[in-house]
Amino acid sequence: MGKPAVSGASTARERLAELVALRDVGDVLTRYCRALDRADLALMETVYWPDGEDIHGIYVGRASEFVPFIIGEITRYFTMGTHCLLNVHIDIAGDIATAESYLYSACRVRADMIETILGSRYFGQMAGRGLDPENAMFVMAGRYLDRLERRDGEWRILRRQVVTDWNDSRPSDEIRNEGMHASLRPIGEWGMGDPVYANSRFVTG
Repeated sequence: MGKPAVSGASTARERLAELVALRDVGDVLTRYCRALDRADLALMETVYWPDGEDIHGIYVGRASEFVPFIIGEITRYFTMGTHCLLNVHIDIAGDIATAESYLYSACRVRADMIETILGSRYFGQMAGRGLDPENAMFVMAGRYLDRLERRDGEWRILRRQVVTDWNDSRPSDEIRNEGMHASLRPIGEWGMGDPVYANSRFVTG
């Protein structure tokens, strides 16, 4: 017997469902970046399933414990950070999705954490360059390899592995109080004081 014919309406519904799933998975991936860059614990708790796993280099273990860990670490080591997703490839198979997301991250390192983050060779490499080695940036590029699961209509990360492709540690020449930079306000910050939370739709809970 031949395969039953698939109606155009059925195909359209399936394609629409796939597009909705792609949108929802993409929202989870970018929500992680927002939660991390705003140090928003409540928002980060909506990214992972509690029984999930994160393999992050600095952490390997249950997602339920990773969530408070990473929020604490980002504010401990850095004064500000930006995590961007570049190329993102998502495959949907029912209630399971896999994703490869290219990552670019730049974070300003706290002065007392530079050797911890960048290593003991950093100050020697910067010596004699006329730059301030205590005003440092941590820059890296890599990928998030994710497995996501949909439960009761909601997508979250079930397993994440971080792959590092390259890094570039350097002093920063940031200027905030001169020239045009002096008028570029407001300045972003960790937590609920950031301007994004003035828009109530970004507030969790």
